[in-house]
Amino acid sequence: MSFPRAVAFLWWASLRNRVRRQLQRLRQPKYLVGLVVGGAYLYAIVLRRLSFQRATEELPPGARMVAELSLGGMLMLSLVSAWALGQDRPALTFSETEVQQLFAAPISRRGLLHYKLARGLFGAAVAAFFTTIFIGRVVSPHPVLFFLGATVALGTVNLHVTAASFVRTRLARLGWPGVALRWGVLLGLFAAFGLAVYVSILAHPLPEDTGQRGALEAWFSGLLEQPALRVALWPGRALVALPMAGGAGDFLQALPLALGLFVAHYVWVAALIVPFEEAVVVRAEQVARKRGQRVARVGHIVMRKPFFRLGSLGRPEVALMWKNLIAARRLGGTEIILILGLLGLAAPVGAAFFAPEAVPIVRQTMAGIFLALAAMFTVFGPVSLRSDLRMDLPKLDMLRAMPLTGRQVVAAEVLALGLLLGILEAGLLVLAIGLVAGAPGRWGIELWVAGGLGVLPVLPALSVGGVLVQNAAVVLFPAWLPANGERARGIEAMGQRLLTLAGALVVLMGGLIPAAIVAGLVGFALYGLLGLWALPFAGLTAAAGLAFEVALGLVALGRAFDRMDVSSEGPGAA
Repeated sequence: MSFPRAVAFLWWASLRNRVRRQLQRLRQPKYLVGLVVGGAYLYAIVLRRLSFQRATEELPPGARMVAELSLGGMLMLSLVSAWALGQDRPALTFSETEVQQLFAAPISRRGLLHYKLARGLFGAAVAAFFTTIFIGRVVSPHPVLFFLGATVALGTVNLHVTAASFVRTRLARLGWPGVALRWGVLLGLFAAFGLAVYVSILAHPLPEDTGQRGALEAWFSGLLEQPALRVALWPGRALVALPMAGGAGDFLQALPLALGLFVAHYVWVAALIVPFEEAVVVRAEQVARKRGQRVARVGHIVMRKPFFRLGSLGRPEVALMWKNLIAARRLGGTEIILILGLLGLAAPVGAAFFAPEAVPIVRQTMAGIFLALAAMFTVFGPVSLRSDLRMDLPKLDMLRAMPLTGRQVVAAEVLALGLLLGILEAGLLVLAIGLVAGAPGRWGIELWVAGGLGVLPVLPALSVGGVLVQNAAVVLFPAWLPANGERARGIEAMGQRLLTLAGALVVLMGGLIPAAIVAGLVGFALYGLLGLWALPFAGLTAAAGLAFEVALGLVALGRAFDRMDVSSEGPGAA
């Protein structure tokens, strides 16, 4: 049997076995209910609104410009991330089955590379298909052309990421000169991009009267057409030109350049191929170790300095909090949040140098973004970050062996993640208040500061309450967690997440209503005396009410944790 036929058989058998396993899982109520909820969600949000009988209307020029810029910006961010983030090793991943079946076969390194590139192209096609379903019919009147163009664009990005990992691997072998060369080139490109923006703004300054309808849109459209900025944004525009083609003629006109970029990236990858077998085996061992399987070697662990040094004396639950804070830093990417904050502060500073007249608008825009991020962390942070009992429940026997009561264990698990989310939210709120301080607008600085101080204690309290609800679901319904090491996916997994999120929001709102009522009474009582400065006292009252409810929940949840049976409880139970 030839290698392509063997690969086709492997893919088909894997897909067939995956579908068969998911169908067998539907015998369990938790997966059946998740399938029903996930299917209903997909029908209501996506399928019901699709109409392939008529084409989507052409976007207005302003909306089309925003869509092209957004899609191009996301693709350029992926390209930059391949060079600035990640690790200095080949970006190729093989499953344990692929390692056992392919690495022992008489297949050359180039053949293995072609296998992964083919898998990457197939993944790009799948991603392009879902992108077309969700946003393609909104931004393009030709969904078929959008799908084909998105497949080529995403495939090119995948090749670029692979090539970048090969270059980084070669530079890492040179030691610090290679690292200095990589970051020197990156900083030079960033400086060139900033210079292009500066030159373009000088040539096309912001109009004095920005209050007229369409004035900002016309200025921004003209700014993007400046020669320096067109050159700086060329990679993103070249990638989105094919999927955003307005018709068959535009598609055929942009096709040669897109295919040329794709072929050039393939030649780049093939020419820079580096030995990747050892890194792939180590990564496969990491996955196996996470699944609780025995492996021969310890995989690569990214070590980072802890937030604080753990003392030899003190309360024992602090050690558990310390461990979870370190895990959250390694798994949650807190450095990315810091980078976003620095970039948010750099936007108004850059506007002050390049376009002083646009500083008020930039400050208010960034303040709104920071407020939105704080709200997003409050709602989705407890669900997304899992450095709590959701991470530690597979080691339930070790938790029960610690010299801690159930209340201490649950409190440490909940407060560690809640503390991290609270710090992030407080930092974002402080940044937002600092940006709008003194900026002209409908609301004065007094309202911003008083409102910010009122919200400041409420958001962390809500986050702690959300983490408590998530951990309560773990303790009370441990069988709903995926089995140890299993990666939950599929429509039923999406339905389970929707049920978990909906239940968490309902429980959290039920706890928020009494605290909000008491806080409202306090705020109205003090408003006549303090005016707007009654808001901080109302916020403190609401936070105190939520803290009292969380304390009661920790006591009840600690008792339930003490009653858990180590031999029968755990994720993946039927």
